[in-house]
Amino acid sequence: MTDAVHPAITDPAVRAHLARLAAQVGTIPSGATDAEGDDSARVAELRANPSWVRLPDDEIVESIDMDADGLALRLYRPRAGHRGTLVFAHGGGWVAGNLDNNDALCRALAAVTGTQVLSADYRLAPEHPFPAGLDDLDRALRFAASGADGLVDPALLGVAGHSAGGNLAAALALRSREGRAPGIRCQVLLCPVLDAPDADRPSYRAHTENLPLTAKGMQWYWGLYVQDAGDSAARSVDAALADGAASPVAGEATATTRGGCGTAAIVPVEAAPLRAPDLAGSAPAVIVAASVDPLSDEAGEYADRLTASGVPVEFVRREGVPHLFLVFPSTPARDEVLAQIAPAVRRAFA
Repeated sequence: MTDAVHPAITDPAVRAHLARLAAQVGTIPSGATDAEGDDSARVAELRANPSWVRLPDDEIVESIDMDADGLALRLYRPRAGHRGTLVFAHGGGWVAGNLDNNDALCRALAAVTGTQVLSADYRLAPEHPFPAGLDDLDRALRFAASGADGLVDPALLGVAGHSAGGNLAAALALRSREGRAPGIRCQVLLCPVLDAPDADRPSYRAHTENLPLTAKGMQWYWGLYVQDAGDSAARSVDAALADGAASPVAGEATATTRGGCGTAAIVPVEAAPLRAPDLAGSAPAVIVAASVDPLSDEAGEYADRLTASGVPVEFVRREGVPHLFLVFPSTPARDEVLAQIAPAVRRAFA
């Protein structure tokens, strides 16, 4: 078998982890996202991930199950004390995931930053497309702003999320800025989705196979989440890669999708926060990007736009790692990146 690990993945521990996975199945498990066939079967395969487990509490972090009028939540509390609470959205392409799939990441984030992390089990597409997941995260933030049964300081709130959850967190931060959601002190966006799939972005062109997330996979996720724009939003990534057509510039609140094929598909800003016409007044941001990730470019673009708007930004681009590196087990990259961003999170709650 040839080496199935993408050559740009140079982090030794991450590369070894992916090589072990490849040895089990013959290739890097881009999973159902890159497969052909029935969407329901592919979604079911993603949701049946056996690696999603709840870790036991330890001497550093305890976890408390909560409920906000039917919305399941899990609060991670540093035992040594805490200041501030991050309302968190898990990853999973908006179509998979639950309170367990980012359990280890939430524990690590709480421990290293000294903040509470309130994770939300939001509704998933395709059964509940945009904006259901965002509305659920909004509910979680409002529950936190109510005091969360006395466990949260309403004056010290932020939002956070991983991958698709980072998209929800960024969109909720825009609502907060506009006064349509409770006030927050920071937004922590971990390898976030910030725009509709754009096959003309260099990071999309470079990352099409042998990766946990590929350009084609991202297109599939998007079509299930933003269903009104799904089929007509853009040509397939494969077609756009083949002919190299130019894409229009995004930015307007009702922007057509980048890489479009003549069909004017409307992309809501709350699904693609990078398209917000103005970002001034947004909460200070902490943004992490993986260099070997179709989403890498848009994370950098968002950081640049926030900075240009006068918003404080801590941007970390980790070299040699792919999307999902923050949830891989036994890799120093996650702990090093979280330690790098922790001071900015603590400053936001000072």
